[in-house]
Formats: sequence, C-alpha cells, structure tokens
Amino acid sequence: MGTIVFYDGTCPFCVFSARKLKKLDWMNKLRILDLYTPGLLDQYNVPIEKATNRIQVIKNSNIRKEGMDALLLISFDLPLLWIFIPFFWLSIKLGFGSKIYDWIAKNRFLFPLPGYCPIPDPKKNK
Repeated sequence: MGTIVFYDGTCPFCVFSARKLKKLDWMNKLRILDLYTPGLLDQYNVPIEKATNRIQVIKNSNIRKEGMDALLLISFDLPLLWIFIPFFWLSIKLGFGSKIYDWIAKNRFLFPLPGYCPIPDPKKNK
C-alpha cells in the first residue's frame, strides 16, 4: 500500500502543501488524497475530526500517524526532506513537536501562501 497522506482539499494552505509534497515525491511512494473524497475516510477508518485538525498518514495499512509524527513518516519517503528527520524526531521525543505543528496550523495566515483555512476550535463548539 505504501504511504497514504490525507489532506483537506478545501483549504488553500493544505492544497498548496499537498502539491509541494507531490513535486518532492520523485519515487511515487506517496498517495496524496483529498479527505473529502466520498467514502475515503470511512474506507480507512479515519475520524473526520482528526483529519480536519491535523494531517493524517497511514503507512503499509497498519501504521497511523498525525501531525508532526505524520511529517516524520512522510520525510522518510522523500529524500529532499531527509535533512528534517533529526529535527522532527527530536521535537517529538522532547515533547514540543505537536505544539509546533499546532501553532503553525493555527497561524497559517502568517505564511506567504495562497490563502489559509482556520482549524476548527473544539473549545468553541462546546
């Protein structure tokens, strides 16, 4: 099966990032799929709440990762990202990887990309 990456096809930031990943995937190791494809999340048993908040990755049908852990997993498949593996790994082991990922995701508007979409805030829905 390889590595499946789920991205939000309604989010300009996510679409931009997915396109960049596709360009870096010289060996075609990634399947980059829009999470809003009908039935897709059900097929892979990925909760929509998780998929809309953090990138979701499934590797070889049995390894599921999200956020910074997902970026680490993706990096192993893309030689140009190998340089980031030590940073991703260390940030996860030291406990600040998810905080960095979540901060970037929530502050997408600070990055010079073609638009952004806000991550739903679960605290506001209560």
